[in-house]
Amino acid sequence: MEGEFTNFCKHYYELQLQLEQVEARFKTLLKNAPPYTGQTCVAELDAIISYNRRVQKARDTSLECAAAKERTGHIIKQILAYFEIPPHTMLTCEIPGQYELTIWDDELWLNCIKTKQLAPLEESGNIISIPLIGKRYDSVDEEES
Repeated sequence: MEGEFTNFCKHYYELQLQLEQVEARFKTLLKNAPPYTGQTCVAELDAIISYNRRVQKARDTSLECAAAKERTGHIIKQILAYFEIPPHTMLTCEIPGQYELTIWDDELWLNCIKTKQLAPLEESGNIISIPLIGKRYDSVDEEES
């Protein structure tokens, strides 16, 4: 069982990874957006509008993820302040059976890096593990691009 602070650290790290993914997807979609170059066919304009909607959805997903990461980071900073942990103090956080993190506040940013990949926990008849796979955004959008 993981503790509350451990869960916040894990959540912050996972949001950090997710934010990298969704920002990369948004940038790719934006870069590949078809421009309006004087098309007069409504079907071509519909295609541009549809693509732009996907870009907007990807941007919104990125902004939501960034906001969630910021909220979680704020909670972590409050915990650090509560315990009067000075800036630049590196804390280690072990997520059993997954990885080890190092997290610290350098007064400007909250930093979180994975320092070690841990061996998976042994299977037990009393524990049910449900692996989560997939991406946050719809796979339908990915197929259309």
